[in-house]
Amino acid sequence: MSTVINTNLASLYAQNNLSGAQNALASSVMRLSSGLRINSAKDDAAGLAISQNMQGQINSVNQSVRNLNDATNLIQVADTSMSTIHDMLLRMKQLATQGYDGSLSGAQKMNIMDEIKQLNTEINNTAERTKFNGNSLINVTTGITGGTLTNGEVVGTTGTITNLASKGTLADTYTITISGSNITLTGATSLLAQTKTIATGSNGGKQEFNFDTLGISFTMEHSGATVSTAAATSLNTLTVIVGGSNPSLDFQAGADTQAANLISYQTINVQTTSGTGSNAAMTDLGTQITTVGAYTGATATTSWASGFNTLGTNIDTAINYISDQRSVMGSLINRISYISTNLQAQSTNLQSSKSAITDTDFAAETAKLTKGQIMQQAATAMLAQANQMPNVVLSLLK
Repeated sequence: MSTVINTNLASLYAQNNLSGAQNALASSVMRLSSGLRINSAKDDAAGLAISQNMQGQINSVNQSVRNLNDATNLIQVADTSMSTIHDMLLRMKQLATQGYDGSLSGAQKMNIMDEIKQLNTEINNTAERTKFNGNSLINVTTGITGGTLTNGEVVGTTGTITNLASKGTLADTYTITISGSNITLTGATSLLAQTKTIATGSNGGKQEFNFDTLGISFTMEHSGATVSTAAATSLNTLTVIVGGSNPSLDFQAGADTQAANLISYQTINVQTTSGTGSNAAMTDLGTQITTVGAYTGATATTSWASGFNTLGTNIDTAINYISDQRSVMGSLINRISYISTNLQAQSTNLQSSKSAITDTDFAAETAKLTKGQIMQQAATAMLAQANQMPNVVLSLLK
């Protein structure tokens, strides 16, 4: 190497090595202070991309576990109410059996029916109040979605339709038929029908039609004070369309929105009145309770016996239906439990994999820190020596 003073190569080498040692030391300090091996994209571009994808999966899986916790709570709310309904049906069964006791008088059997009717009312009320965050769970009803009969519609020359409403109505298209003094509402696919008598005379200019069995009602307001059968004929062939179906409440149970990761709770309607999703076992029970509940003390003993016999059979069928539904709910809760366990294991494994990529290995990094500190001190010392090397030129100039 030539002896020069303008370019001190030894010093430059020492400076470069010192800079490298300082950078390595700064990197070790950053990793040890943050606990992360990757603090910016320059540390490991590929590792950063992989780790962020894993973090997305981890976040989704953890949220899915919370989703399933909500699903479990929701189903348990439904099952608790169904348990109460189960208890009321069992009490009904006991009462129906008691009603078959031939030693009881008609008045005493009416007393039995009073309790059965109250229990029936509470079954419907329990179903109606069972909600989770505003979502009905065991009482799904539908509403008017269209048809030629609508609120505010003018029919004929004297009438206007008001108060058109539905509650607990099977989704269908219902057609109005007028025959003499009768008005009939008939479903197209369900074939359910109910007939009412058209009121005549001075009724304040209003006709109220409440097809309670179907769950549809409306009022026809006349321009005059007198109601006539002829005026109601303007309703003939008009339709009421009731739409809706039992919605399913879906919960994502995984990182991806694929069908296999969706858990669904199918809402039902356990009311004993007709409605969307109502089971025949429940509606038949409600019909029979209404029938037997209309009996009086003067009703023949044979009618009471037949009524309680049919009622007992209806109650058995309703109990079986509720048992089946609760079995479905219990099975779904157990399934969710297994899914939650699996997702928690997935989350643990994903976090372990992400940790291997992004987290600082303190044992290895402290060794690098020590090495960096020594290299910085050595480079500093060598730089000082290199900076003194050009002084040798002065001895040549003496």
